[in-house]
Amino acid sequence: MSLSIIHPCFNEQENIRSTVTKTLSWIDSADIEAEIIVVDDGSTDNSPQIIKELIQGDSRVKVATHEKNAGYGIAVRTGCDAAANDHIAFVDSDGQFHIEDLQKLLPSLEDFSFVTGRRRRRADPFMRNLFGKILGLLIFVTFGMWVRDVNCGMKVFSASTWKIVRPVYGTEKFFNTEIFLRLKKENIPYKQIDVGHYPRSAGSPTGASVHVIIGMFKELWDLKKKLKSSNK
Repeated sequence: MSLSIIHPCFNEQENIRSTVTKTLSWIDSADIEAEIIVVDDGSTDNSPQIIKELIQGDSRVKVATHEKNAGYGIAVRTGCDAAANDHIAFVDSDGQFHIEDLQKLLPSLEDFSFVTGRRRRRADPFMRNLFGKILGLLIFVTFGMWVRDVNCGMKVFSASTWKIVRPVYGTEKFFNTEIFLRLKKENIPYKQIDVGHYPRSAGSPTGASVHVIIGMFKELWDLKKKLKSSNK
């Protein structure tokens, strides 16, 4: 098996070096043919320079760059589109997931083409946990689909499955939602496996502000309308 590991990065200067270094160490210990694609999503801190140094230090590290911040979903999509190997994983770069947990997901690829982590216990502030619960409820009410921890930032799947589930409309807050909706539509079974979730050691989280919570309502309904229109 060959694997492309996507690390989306927006202003993660405190975390990105450690994240990529740990991923390289895991690749070596697991003896896997792999590449790492860091997607610099318009970072305005020192992340681009750190990524450049990482690329110079190891040819397995590559970068895809957005000139302007496009958002988490588009960053992940850019990385997955650039993947060269037969399996793709995306893992958040903020240090809240440990790359070693990806090893728990890989054996299930023998029976499933899409395997996702599921956080046993979220190491997030109250508002982010509340946001996750509200999100799950809204998805269920709107689409009749319940997925525990839809936004877990550790997933792995075949490159051929990516072509089927690749989000077109839900490019930000509902990027993962559209993936699961497309899995459901195509009757593609998937596997969820518990993984750890750890407190942020540095940097500031994004995605749990009042602005984001308000915006998710509009994007959810927009997603429903666009998916309905595309099915006509």
